[in-house]
Amino acid sequence: MHKAVTPNTRAIILNSPHNPTGKVFTRREMETIADILANVASPSCVVISDEVYKYIIHSPPKEEESQSELRQGQIIHGNGHSHKEAIACPGHVHFASLPGMWDRTITISSAGKTFSATGWQVGWCIGPKTLISSIHQLIPYVQFCASTVIQEALARALPRADLPYEGFTNYYEYLKDKYTRKRDALALALKRAGFTVPDYEYVPGGGFFIFARIGEEISNALPKERINVPNAAAPGGIARKDWALCQWLAEERGVLCIPASPFFSKERAVEGASDDFVRIAFCKTDETIEAAASAFMSLQKVHQAHAPPLSNAAEVNNTDTDKEKSKAAALELLDERV
Repeated sequence: MHKAVTPNTRAIILNSPHNPTGKVFTRREMETIADILANVASPSCVVISDEVYKYIIHSPPKEEESQSELRQGQIIHGNGHSHKEAIACPGHVHFASLPGMWDRTITISSAGKTFSATGWQVGWCIGPKTLISSIHQLIPYVQFCASTVIQEALARALPRADLPYEGFTNYYEYLKDKYTRKRDALALALKRAGFTVPDYEYVPGGGFFIFARIGEEISNALPKERINVPNAAAPGGIARKDWALCQWLAEERGVLCIPASPFFSKERAVEGASDDFVRIAFCKTDETIEAAASAFMSLQKVHQAHAPPLSNAAEVNNTDTDKEKSKAAALELLDERV
């Protein structure tokens, strides 16, 4: 990063927890970024800190989790500003809270991710007046006005989210518990099917995606004639393994995942850096995750029997009930586009 940042750098985009990998940047890593910003970049360079998944850190960094517990509810002073630390964000570090970074940071949050209202494009950004005023001027030319009803709903929901909810001390604790259970259910299904997933006992993670590595058995089940064929929508115009697998799963298993290659630069995707990865969402109903698990397990049968791919998604299961579940998976496992 020292090599990439120069006095001509205008902005650094930081996304933690990260989409699509789920990586949670540690305080030490963020302090390194802050040091580069202060000593290498020009004084006008700012950080755009995308923190939309901060309430969904399902596997906090161990060292940061313990520090968060110590700091919870304390008043933090820095740069002449003081505030209470955000409720129930164990493991998350607000970049703007680092020494000297408030005046150089635009922090972005999303109601869509936190309150399961994606698509409404309602959120907020926080920062010094010198940075926020320009955003106020620009927004009317980009999105004239977000839904008034949704804005009002968000204004009412935020204070209520701090109150006890469904047996938890607040809504955010409930959210973390719910997504942790869904993550574990999907991760188990993926591992059994032949994917490799992060070990969240040791690897910090946030958001509601699993960035899974395509295992050898999954690769062998994928028809070879689908790989490296022309596809105008794919990076570089070629459907590499990640793209081919996702298209095959959609057409033959009724499960929609997201190939990794669109998250990489075109150059890196063409090199093959994204070939072995797919992004799979667990922000779904338990029934949808169960249906997806059944569809993923059918890949093992294809590999073991060396059978040709099924002709349609409805043939994944034998009973009419399972057919309906498979159709539901096809509709719901598509990651939301915001």
